[in-house]
Amino acid sequence: MKIKYVPWIITGCYFLFGSLWILLSDTILYQITDNFMISKQIGLYKGWFFVLITCLLLYFLLKRLLFLNQSTQDRLYESEERYRRLVESSPYSIVLYQDGKIVYSNQAGLDMMGVRSRESLDEQTRSPVANQTDALHIRSILKQLQNEPEVDAKTKEYQIINEEGNIIDVESTFTPIFFKDKNAIIIQTKDITDQKTALKELWEAKQMIQAIISASPIAIVTLDLNSTVRSWNPAAEKIFGWNRHEIIGKPVPIVPEEEKDISIAEIVKHGHIVNKEVKRKRKDGSYVYAVLSTAPIQDEMGEINGIMAAFMDVTDTKKTEEALMKTEKLSAVGQLAASVAHEIRNPLTSVKGFIQLLQRDEEIARNAPYLSIILSEMDRMDDIIKDLLVLAKPQAERFTTLLVNDLLSYVVQLLNSQASLYNISFIMELTEEVLSIYGEENQLKQVFINLIKNAIEAMPVGGTVTIETYRDGDHVTVTIEDEGVGIPAHKIKTLGEPFYTTKEDGTGLGLLSSFRIIENHEGSLNFESKEGVGTKVTVSLPLPKQKGEGTGQL
Repeated sequence: MKIKYVPWIITGCYFLFGSLWILLSDTILYQITDNFMISKQIGLYKGWFFVLITCLLLYFLLKRLLFLNQSTQDRLYESEERYRRLVESSPYSIVLYQDGKIVYSNQAGLDMMGVRSRESLDEQTRSPVANQTDALHIRSILKQLQNEPEVDAKTKEYQIINEEGNIIDVESTFTPIFFKDKNAIIIQTKDITDQKTALKELWEAKQMIQAIISASPIAIVTLDLNSTVRSWNPAAEKIFGWNRHEIIGKPVPIVPEEEKDISIAEIVKHGHIVNKEVKRKRKDGSYVYAVLSTAPIQDEMGEINGIMAAFMDVTDTKKTEEALMKTEKLSAVGQLAASVAHEIRNPLTSVKGFIQLLQRDEEIARNAPYLSIILSEMDRMDDIIKDLLVLAKPQAERFTTLLVNDLLSYVVQLLNSQASLYNISFIMELTEEVLSIYGEENQLKQVFINLIKNAIEAMPVGGTVTIETYRDGDHVTVTIEDEGVGIPAHKIKTLGEPFYTTKEDGTGLGLLSSFRIIENHEGSLNFESKEGVGTKVTVSLPLPKQKGEGTGQL
């Protein structure tokens, strides 16, 4: 019940009760007697009785109203005390702004401003807001809320300068209220300096981590528990071939089907995996060898919701190790070749000489028709020893400038008769450009003889050998392509290893010596083959350096 309605309620009740009393009592009195004196006497008592009853009613009514008023005041006091303590103990600054000035501030507000009392706030001549633009914006908010109290509360982040000259980052909420019959504004402000500092440090740490990940030569990939890619750094793009826009949000495609070595469930179960060598697939279908390290990623509840995988490309390292092993193997073969050639060639020469003497004797030659076969086989043994000597002493000697087309024409002319026996023809697609190389003539002839003989022997039922030359930058490229049985893919990478051959009666030393000779000429030798279609051999040799080239002069 509102206080302002109490007088009207009392007056109305008194008027209603008095009117009913007069009407009812007079009516009853007229029915009881017609004697004027008796009626007068009874009317007197009736009046005193009415006064007594109304006094009692007013007494109990006023007492009840006073009790209710006191109860209301007590509750109001308790509520005010509760809110006062809440405001005073609040860690946030709470200020009451009215009529263009601060009429109240809790202790937190005074401490924030660095003053001892509210009166000190009135003595300030400058705005505590550090930035002039922010100060104008806040004045605009205060003016709007003062004039339009029905507007919703507004929040603003800005900086203030306290009396000690310290700059504080704060966030204020401006709430319009009605206080003492006037519009006012409650300004609740909290210090967010530590929060801003923490956010800045977090942002800087995040930027640093992102910079490290972006600059890292190690492929760093994050996945969820369904193997869907979350992040993909530039090193991953370089190593695997997919860019981040192609891969993020999709299942990781780098694990070959035949290499299911590590599952997400295993990583979640066992935690970190460190330096495990794995084979992974590139976008172009080729493979990369990498050292894998993994770590689980946890959410704010400590639950694992993904993994981080780091791949360090060791493909070149493995190739280097394989090359080193091959070099060591070749070195051992070279030492063995030197010993074998030295130990065998001298008695072989003697035996060959005696057989030649026996052939000159007609009677012995007639009775021993196999002497010619023995001699031819010994010639073959001598060729093998020559191959061994190339391995034992691979350095090139007597380098001269050679014309590539002339060198190939000579080799083809030399092998024409053998090719005719196999019903094989040559197609020469030699460039019209005069191309020369710097090398040892006999060794290069041996290489091309070996390669063309291999092509001939790969076509037992005949066919065509195509020989092409052309210039490729600062190199001369020679290709020899046959239509033979081809070489299985798994055997191509082992070509050139000691005593490895695809022929039934071969030794593998011819191709091994060819690799060594081309290597000594700073060139390369590559094989491409498909079973039942044929083989293509590509020899690349450098053009002779021009005068002054490679001297370091500008």
